Amino acid sequence: MSEPAPIGDRHHRQRLLPMIGDDGQRRLAESSVLIVGCGALGTVSAELLARAGVGSLSLVDRDVVEATNLQRQTLYTEADAKAGRAKAEAARDRLREIDSSLRIRGWVDDLDAEGVRGYVGEADVVVDGLDNFETRYLLNDACVEAGVPYLYGGAVGTVGLSMTVLPATDSRATRTSDRVRIGTEQATPCLRCVFPEPPTAGSSPTCDTAGVLGMVTAMVAARQATEAIKILVGATNRVERGLWSIDPWQGRFACVETIDRPDPACPCCGRRRFEFLEGRGRAETAVLCGRNAVQVRPASRAALDLDSLHARLGPHGEFHRESGLIRGVLRAECGDEGDPLELTVFIDGRSIVRGTVETERARAIHARYVGA
Repeated sequence: MSEPAPIGDRHHRQRLLPMIGDDGQRRLAESSVLIVGCGALGTVSAELLARAGVGSLSLVDRDVVEATNLQRQTLYTEADAKAGRAKAEAARDRLREIDSSLRIRGWVDDLDAEGVRGYVGEADVVVDGLDNFETRYLLNDACVEAGVPYLYGGAVGTVGLSMTVLPATDSRATRTSDRVRIGTEQATPCLRCVFPEPPTAGSSPTCDTAGVLGMVTAMVAARQATEAIKILVGATNRVERGLWSIDPWQGRFACVETIDRPDPACPCCGRRRFEFLEGRGRAETAVLCGRNAVQVRPASRAALDLDSLHARLGPHGEFHRESGLIRGVLRAECGDEGDPLELTVFIDGRSIVRGTVETERARAIHARYVGA
């Protein structure tokens, strides 16, 4: 029986793979990956990439660890949840315990149009671990503008989606890293080629209202990490093109949308109009004077199906359906004074979150229970 490989040779079994080898392992060690969102997708993909030997990881997340995260967010413990630690910092510390040689940064930040370019421009690959469409479209804009590969992923219920976006790296790219270059012939459709517009608020279920199977998020994240490694070792010809759907509960795995080339009519990668970077798509917030409340007005506005939303909110508190609105108390969400937050959702998609004056907290609550 052979002796085990020393810890300094921890990637020995991976280097044995002909598609990786010593050269691929070196390329991974020199690579930088940005992971936006340290939830179910982000924690699994971050751990897989760290263990694979990616040299530099940057983690961005605005939230804190809660007990309900522990079912599927693999880098956190009960102690993190009890302390309410910032996810980006708790994930960073856990990954350092896995590999002390990692160059890793954890940013407690709510990604917006003002700051996204700085994060994306330093990365070789960007992994989407987000939980809302508002920020996904912003990230898609930034990655296409900079010419940085973007790995979309999402999961709700027992269904997961994933898609690899390879934007062409040309003279218009704004990236600061030049390790991964994508030729025009290799470019894939971007998120807006497949989904030209984000869904309107309240039209799609979220993990918080519909639940999610932890195995689904792990499978999507593993797919994202695999695609990232293909790109980083130079095997872009092996990247899977199209939008992939998985439902392991039903035993379904399929490519549901295939567009071989970027759509020249796409406002983002075709016409290079970066509308979300320019401020479109971000929910407007306003602190309501004297009411200890914040109004959230989504960018995509349409009449909500209040009956459907009322049913989804039911398990999370006491909610009443009234003419033109739903009003109630969120059982598991505490406000600035420790009392449960009150949530009112109007038929035009607006919501009022009472019990806080923190606008980012209100936006997060709106995204979590209404949808963004």
